[in-house]
Amino acid sequence: MKIHCIGIGGIGVSALAQYYLEKGHQVSGSDLAASELTDFLQKKGIGIMIGQKAENISENFDLVIYSPAVKPDNPEFKKAKELNLDIQSYPEALGQLTRDYDTIAISGSHGKSTTTAMTALVLVAAGLDPTVIVGTKLKEFGNTNYRVGKSKHLVIEACEYDASFENYFPNITVVTNIDKEHLDYFKTFANVIKEFKKFILKLPTTGFLVANKDDKNLVKISKGKFTTKYYSLKDKDAAKVKKLMKVPGQHNVSNALAVVQVARILGIKDFITFKAISQFKGTWRRFEVKEGKKKKKKS
Repeated sequence: MKIHCIGIGGIGVSALAQYYLEKGHQVSGSDLAASELTDFLQKKGIGIMIGQKAENISENFDLVIYSPAVKPDNPEFKKAKELNLDIQSYPEALGQLTRDYDTIAISGSHGKSTTTAMTALVLVAAGLDPTVIVGTKLKEFGNTNYRVGKSKHLVIEACEYDASFENYFPNITVVTNIDKEHLDYFKTFANVIKEFKKFILKLPTTGFLVANKDDKNLVKISKGKFTTKYYSLKDKDAAKVKKLMKVPGQHNVSNALAVVQVARILGIKDFITFKAISQFKGTWRRFEVKEGKKKKKKS
């Protein structure tokens, strides 16, 4: 297929673009400004256009994917509509992939990227060879935000903004917490909770919910015909995880405990899980250690 991505510099769209490229499709994309990500994508062989113009859109495109940040008056979006092309938002395109895999969707107001990353690394360590779409870059994946595996497992970061996660069809859903986030879209905290509940209830009866028991609002909406597995900083595993982890913070201990539950659902041995967690070095732009330039000594 010939695929064009509007807003390809976005962290999610860029991951999906690389997925399609590795699957053998011809991929191009545009963004308003050049960035570290667009430069990286260009080096990989994706045709990058800086600036968004109607002439960037061709009737030869089989699929046009657009970032949730793209507005209806975007010239490329409008041209794709005029040409009656197959147009999907990033969540819709990713949602199609979730139907093709046994999907693990990591959601929550905070900790999604870190928990997704750790989950992916545990599955890799266990030899489950997952495909991964994550909203951050990982050193373990060659400083990219995606991985294409050969197994049935797909691990994705599921964002709640714009109710994006309602496009996904997971077999395992993780919710790290629910907070007063994205109120520009949700308006009220009650609406945030309502949308998370709708997402959780998409699980099939054979599915699993992994939920943070320390979040009282989450506990209230965590029941259904599926199986719920809770985790908590009060669990006996918490102390062990805290000693093992290289990344700081109780919040990261909590994230790791969610990963432990996912691994157990998949039948991964604890020793594999704990070893992978102990080797996790963190993600892009989260507690990164930056070295400043050394000052020259005065002679």
